[in-house]
Amino acid sequence: MGLKKKREMQVAALTVHHQDLETLRSFADVEGKNLASLLLHCVQLKDGVSQIHYVKQIVPLLEKADTNGVCDPAIQSCLDILAGIYYSLSLKNPLKKVLASSLNGLPEFFQTEAIHSFTSHLEEELNTTDLYSYRKVVDNISSCMENFNLVLHFLQKSLTEILEENRQVLKFAGNHIVQTQLMNDLLVGIRVSMTLVQKVQDFQENLWKASSSPIWQSMCGLLGIFTEFLSDGDLLQTIQSTSGLAVILFVKTMFQPSENIPELISSLLLHSVDCTRVPEWLMSSCRSLCCADLPGSALLFLCQGTLAMLDWQNGGMGPSGEALLLDTVHVLFTLSSQIKESTLEMFLSRILASWTNSAIHILESSSPSLKDSLNGNSSIVGRLLEYVYTHWEHPLDALRHQTKIIFRNLLQIHRLTMQGAHLVTDPFFLGLTKSLLRLEWHIKGKYACLGCLVECIGIEHILAIDNTIPSQILEVMGDQSLVPYASDLLETMFKNHKNHLKAQTADITWIDQWHETWVSPLLHILCEGNLDQKSYVIDYYLPKLLNYSPESLRYMVKILQTSIDAKTVMVFVIVLLRQEQSSSLGSCGSRGALGALMACLRTARAHGHLQSATDTWENLVSSARIKQGLIHQHCQVRIDTLGLLCESSRSTEIVSAEEMQWIQFFIMYNLNSQSPGVRQQICSLLKKLFCRIQESSQVLYKVEHGKSKHEPENGLTKEQPSVSLQQYKNFMSSTCNSLFEALFPGSSYSTRFSALTILGSIAEVFPVLEGRVQVVYQLSHDIDADRFQTLIECFTSTFEEVKTLAFDLLMKLSVTAVQFQDAEKLQGLFEAALELSTSTKPYDCVTASYLLMARLIKCLIENLEEDVSQAENSLLQAAASFPMYGRVHCVTRALQKLPLDSLQLLSEWTPVVEKLLLLSYRISAVVAPVIQSSSPEGLIPMDTDSESASRLQVILNEIQPRDTNDYFNQAKILRECDNFDLEDLNASVSNIDTSVDIKGKEGKTYDVTAQMVLVCCWRSMKEVALLLGTLCQLLPMQPMPESSDGLLTVEQVKEIGDYFKQHLLQSRHRGAFELAYTGFVKLTEILNRCPNVNLQRLPEQWLWNVLEEVKCSDPSSKLCATRRSAGIPFYIQALLASEPKKGKMDLLKITMKELILLAGPTDNSQSTVPQVHALNILRALFRDTRLGENVIPFVADGAKAAILGFTSPVWAVRNSSTLLFSSLITRIFGVKQGKDDHSKTNRMTGREFFSRFPELYPFLLKQLEAVADTVDSDMGEPDRHPSMFLLLLVLEKLYPSPMDGTSSALSMAPFVPFIMRCGRSPVYRSREMAARALVPLVMIDQVPSTIRTLLTTLPNCTDQCFRQNHIHGTLLQELTDITVCTKAKLWLAKRQNPCLVTRAVYIDILFLLTYCLNKPTKGNQPVLERLGFWEEVRGIVSGSELITGLPCTFKVPGLPQYLQSLTKLAIAAVWAVLARAREQTRAVPITFSQLLASSFPEVRLLTLEALLERFSAGASQLGEEGLSSSLYSMGEDFLLLAMKESHPECLCKILRILHCMDPSEWLPLTDRCIHLTPKEFLIWTMDIASNDRSEIQGVALRLTSKVIAYHMKTLEKNRDLLAPLLKQWVQLVILSCGDHLPTESRLAAAEVLTSVTPLVLTNPYPVLDLQDTLALWRCVLILLQSEEQAVRDAATETVTTALSQENTCQTTEFAFCQVDASIALALALAVLCDLLQQWDQLDPGLPILLGWLLGDSDDLVGYVESANQGERDYLFEKSEVNFWAETLTFLKHLYRQLMHLLCKSGWHPPSSESLGHLQRTLSEQQHLLSQLFRELPPTAAFLKTVEFTRLRIQEERTSASLRLLAFLEGKEEAPLFSAPWTLLPKKQVT
Repeated sequence: MGLKKKREMQVAALTVHHQDLETLRSFADVEGKNLASLLLHCVQLKDGVSQIHYVKQIVPLLEKADTNGVCDPAIQSCLDILAGIYYSLSLKNPLKKVLASSLNGLPEFFQTEAIHSFTSHLEEELNTTDLYSYRKVVDNISSCMENFNLVLHFLQKSLTEILEENRQVLKFAGNHIVQTQLMNDLLVGIRVSMTLVQKVQDFQENLWKASSSPIWQSMCGLLGIFTEFLSDGDLLQTIQSTSGLAVILFVKTMFQPSENIPELISSLLLHSVDCTRVPEWLMSSCRSLCCADLPGSALLFLCQGTLAMLDWQNGGMGPSGEALLLDTVHVLFTLSSQIKESTLEMFLSRILASWTNSAIHILESSSPSLKDSLNGNSSIVGRLLEYVYTHWEHPLDALRHQTKIIFRNLLQIHRLTMQGAHLVTDPFFLGLTKSLLRLEWHIKGKYACLGCLVECIGIEHILAIDNTIPSQILEVMGDQSLVPYASDLLETMFKNHKNHLKAQTADITWIDQWHETWVSPLLHILCEGNLDQKSYVIDYYLPKLLNYSPESLRYMVKILQTSIDAKTVMVFVIVLLRQEQSSSLGSCGSRGALGALMACLRTARAHGHLQSATDTWENLVSSARIKQGLIHQHCQVRIDTLGLLCESSRSTEIVSAEEMQWIQFFIMYNLNSQSPGVRQQICSLLKKLFCRIQESSQVLYKVEHGKSKHEPENGLTKEQPSVSLQQYKNFMSSTCNSLFEALFPGSSYSTRFSALTILGSIAEVFPVLEGRVQVVYQLSHDIDADRFQTLIECFTSTFEEVKTLAFDLLMKLSVTAVQFQDAEKLQGLFEAALELSTSTKPYDCVTASYLLMARLIKCLIENLEEDVSQAENSLLQAAASFPMYGRVHCVTRALQKLPLDSLQLLSEWTPVVEKLLLLSYRISAVVAPVIQSSSPEGLIPMDTDSESASRLQVILNEIQPRDTNDYFNQAKILRECDNFDLEDLNASVSNIDTSVDIKGKEGKTYDVTAQMVLVCCWRSMKEVALLLGTLCQLLPMQPMPESSDGLLTVEQVKEIGDYFKQHLLQSRHRGAFELAYTGFVKLTEILNRCPNVNLQRLPEQWLWNVLEEVKCSDPSSKLCATRRSAGIPFYIQALLASEPKKGKMDLLKITMKELILLAGPTDNSQSTVPQVHALNILRALFRDTRLGENVIPFVADGAKAAILGFTSPVWAVRNSSTLLFSSLITRIFGVKQGKDDHSKTNRMTGREFFSRFPELYPFLLKQLEAVADTVDSDMGEPDRHPSMFLLLLVLEKLYPSPMDGTSSALSMAPFVPFIMRCGRSPVYRSREMAARALVPLVMIDQVPSTIRTLLTTLPNCTDQCFRQNHIHGTLLQELTDITVCTKAKLWLAKRQNPCLVTRAVYIDILFLLTYCLNKPTKGNQPVLERLGFWEEVRGIVSGSELITGLPCTFKVPGLPQYLQSLTKLAIAAVWAVLARAREQTRAVPITFSQLLASSFPEVRLLTLEALLERFSAGASQLGEEGLSSSLYSMGEDFLLLAMKESHPECLCKILRILHCMDPSEWLPLTDRCIHLTPKEFLIWTMDIASNDRSEIQGVALRLTSKVIAYHMKTLEKNRDLLAPLLKQWVQLVILSCGDHLPTESRLAAAEVLTSVTPLVLTNPYPVLDLQDTLALWRCVLILLQSEEQAVRDAATETVTTALSQENTCQTTEFAFCQVDASIALALALAVLCDLLQQWDQLDPGLPILLGWLLGDSDDLVGYVESANQGERDYLFEKSEVNFWAETLTFLKHLYRQLMHLLCKSGWHPPSSESLGHLQRTLSEQQHLLSQLFRELPPTAAFLKTVEFTRLRIQEERTSASLRLLAFLEGKEEAPLFSAPWTLLPKKQVT
């Protein structure tokens, strides 16, 4: 919702010739009351809108005229002039429509004269010979059709001449613009001809059907032209399609007798025309249709004409019409297997849909034979279903939509053929329903077809088959690609179900069943589903449900409110019972019931289902719930709550005072969001709110002034308009104050982005309007000098988005900003900008560009010219001191802000442009040798000894075969030196002792590294490319070579194109050529729209030149054959992507054919460079989304080239082939949606794949057969079949079609045997892929036979000769397919099988069976029990190496895999025994202790993982239920293993298990089993937590804290004994919170703090001394300001737990709530201050908190020392940066809480000396800060941004501390607080 601006109607004024003007003047009367006077006044006006008023007066004036039976000559002349005016107006001019409407109402007396005038003028127009005026005449014909003879003759002539002109343009000129215009003229001519012919049918036949009639002859001529158009491949397909319609229409109109028309058209479609029986006129006009073979497209469009132009209603054409219908569909079936071009496929789908519509029409009164031919079991319906299944997941949306129409019509067709059978029991519908429900839900086409089926037979039958279908569909809504289809299906279903229930039930009870079926699963997803699932359900499904059933909202709200209340009560009870469980309302990733509630309410309000805001807050949701939602931990809950407040279906709904308070509360804590999506949503929603305020304020002003008869939409029952308007003003002013305050020094990027975006929205929604328009608020009124300076300082941000937003806001406030511009400040800004434009840091040049104004371009060019001259002398000096890219960037920015397309002083700008171009080429010449070098990243390496330099010289010579610059031929030695001479850079290696350094501006010393040189070069090249692209895009070009208009000449444009060609084809650095591509695209897009033919043809010429160069390239070519051909693919990509998409895309087609020829295998063994280039270019083209479906026809050939290229002996060819193949997989199957390579998405049926690419079916089959033959050969060498990987990769993404069981064409069955044979490959990875590829290709009903086939290929234990590779491949295929239990071939799992790899796989199969078949069936034992499977498993485990043991030095291939498989089977066996016999463990084949005693870490790790899973589950169940006591008795084993475990992952798992167990069960055992006291064990865990790597460190810290808590509870009376250990533990926690540590360590620290919160942080009786307690609270505050969201969320849990304790829950209204880290920071400080008062520790505690406020004074001293010593300037800063934490935000929260505490407690220092030290420190800091500020330059905010910001922050710290001290001393009054957790507002701007 935004401000709607009324568009002013633009109407071109009508004009008349000078002669007509004189005629009007001669007939005009003195009074000005006759028609001539009226017309004279009308034509003299310049405004078309005003002329409409006069035109409407024509008819009333003529109605009053006195005719006396004779037409006045004056009126006759005026009618003649009106006819001329009518024909001169364009077809779309509103004046033409008004004039036509007026003339239609002429009095009858004048109509004859008017018709004569219009006819005579049209005759004159029809005689025109100007080809480019034909379109205008055709438009006039379409608006006035009377004289058919002349019109038809003219149309015949115009269409012929236009076609010939189009051919000439295409052949010689190549002008795309003219060609497009001519194509459109042809299309309009055909359509007008059709309209005329349809009108001809109303005339008497004897007037035109005689062969001598001019009309007949013209129609025959037109028919011949349309026939020619139909087969002309050079024309647009739209013209061919319309010609097909016209041919059938003309034949239908002209052929006699009409009964034979269906037979004639059938013979045309089937190529069976009897030429002897065809009329002569038809043969002469349509000879190519009757006698020649038609192209597929012509036949397709004839079918379209047949279906569209013949009358299929009510069976009017009889049996011949039915035969024609069947013939047409058979022709379409034939074409469907031939057509592969995407546009023709689209036409075919529409025509098939049209055929089904025609079939429905004819079936309503058809013969029984036709019904038999079209019932559900007929071959035609089967073929149509096959077409639907093949194309229902086509990438074109429109084609998928057509398949849905076809399927829906098929259902209707079958219904019409049914003879009274019931729909639900009909076999066709039953079979269709079952087959669709059997399909997996990731198939998109399933949804549309199910929706059609529901509409046809109803939902109740489908729900009877499976009533969980609504839940199943909701489950798949986590996949974005399926969401639209799933939501549409659900909508169809719930609508149908509601209608059915309402019809079945008389009372209202049906609604409960409907809610249970459709609403309850929805609420479950909203509360418990994953994040994506919830988001998509809310966006797609929820609005549809509420729109259809608004009354369901109260049901939803009731359920969700109950759920929230129940959860809160449960948490409160847990806290009261002092259980050591998490007291949060859910994990940080959960929205919970509150999120679901807000989402439902927001959706309902946005769609108008809530009557008013007041009703919502009072009756549905409380104010507390709203505030909880606004600061909820989950961002989407906050967004939904904000949306509830901001969005409304009525744009003028009044915003209530309570809503405005909530919005201000939201802004306070939500600007600093790290998620770009969340920031955008916040800014968008607030803009909607401002628009509501603006629009509702206009209504309030009208009400206030009595201009509106209606009250505003929510009634104004409580407030008067003036009160509401004042509330609006106060709210907007307060909001702007908050936003400007958010731009404080050190504020994060997120905060600045949000604040500036919202301020920009305010400036846009409340613009500065001239006149008396009343505006409720204007941002300019709240702008003062300080805020203007704040916006200027935003340019210092390192983020370009912030600079852009600040600049745009200043432009919106430009009128206001003028008064704050000071000449001295402007001069300072100008100088700072010039200095920043030469900075070596890239973001500084962006800052400079925003500071500089457009009028400074000439100054920049002068400076740039000087820099380039110096760079030409020394590139090293340029890289260190004045890299040129900054100046160029500033020039580009300035040019973008100028209206370059409407410049007035062209003579002054021409030399500027020439100089810019010259400088660009000079810069490029300087930096090109680096960018174009073979290894640009490593040039100018740093070395300090002559030996290294000598070695580098050799390397440089090797990698620089073509570079001649001296700095490439010599290694540079740079040392510190007092003297420096630029000539030293040219010293040879023999003078290696000469010491050189590089000094820049102000004498700074720079280490000129290769990195600095490279950055200087590639960024300069980048900026030059963008500058040239901007010049081409913005500057007007000369339309003709000799023209004086335009700034860019044709020659300059050609030079720019040559520059881009050289740069893109020869650059090696990716950053350089990628951004050059951006500039080149701008150029090519302009050239293709340019009217100058010479310029328009340049891209085509460049394309042919580069293709020729690629063909001829050899090792000596300058084209880069490495780096994926570098910029060559980008160059060709830009040329092809700019080709007009509405044309035939001939350049693309020719280029693709050329490249595919080059990419194929070549016999020329001398050079493979062209092949490599072709493969790389094809890869880029297939990846380019702008080419879309136009590259699909070449996918099959591209895939062939990639697969064959993979067999090349040349590595470069294989590498490029692999990359091409990867891009083809993405193009065919879509972009991978997740990390799972084997996901069911990004797949398609084999039938769909091979229907789209039929050439690949025999190719892949043949290649796979060849690969299988090499696998079966005796040699079996790995390098014999390199393409196997690619073949299997394609096949594993295919699965059988629903039609595979009924049709053998394109079936996947022939591939299965070859894939089975590929499973015998000697390459392990290939065997795995063969197994995966086999799985989806085996139909469900073929699985048992496939398993039997695989089992029979396995050898018996008595066989003498067998290959383990064959066994392994077969077992892998069984492993994936098997669904039945078998005990055959068990010897493969025992020691009889010597190969550990195949033994492991067979054991994996057995393990899989334990999951599949160990479940009891109805009344029976599990299958495994009945077959004695477990006995066999026990035998395998008992006889294995797990029992007998293996030496740890034993090394055999496959040993780790075998041990892992065996361990998993053994663990499964142990669990099975424990599940059956609890404590009777005698039958256990092996114990966990034995497994843990294994010498192999793989065995121990798997065992520990299994145990950890059980212990974690047992811990979550709050007890030992479900866990055997034998597990809890393993504490001793774990302790022993922990002491000796050396494997890090195993140790980590052991510590996790101990953490899950109750310490009371294992800690007392330490003395006996590991000879450590519990305290010594604690010290051991703390040592691990201190020294080990992050993962183990985190686990050890958690375990340590649990042990500490146990000791503190058990030694409650002797805690002094623990004091040293507690001190050590506190320090350990503090060290784990550092920003430099891994995330895992800080997450562990946060979890520890949460677990000890009741015991340590909030205990009413502190267990630690105050210093340590506050140190832990400081850790919480540090973690709350971490940059990682996960760490902040974990720390927020600590705060939530602290707020949920009995002694703290009254501190705030947000107890027991999930809150965000932003407000958690304030809440934590509030709780801490409250606890200090509870503990009576204000005296020792407040000085510590004051120290937090002031910060570390050593920071400032250290800064001063480093500033005085001088620091080296580095190109890239590598220090740790926190982009979320804001020092001053923490400072403000702390200041407010301290002030609130002091006011509340009335605390005063015990003595004046107690704070004396702090007072002295503050005074010293204040003095030091003043001194440092004076030492900074005047524009330090820009030139010394980091230093300036640090000083500003320290200044704020000092100021806040001084204010607190002043308050304590009674020198300052206490401020007023609305709430202790809110920020104290600054002074309001007056």
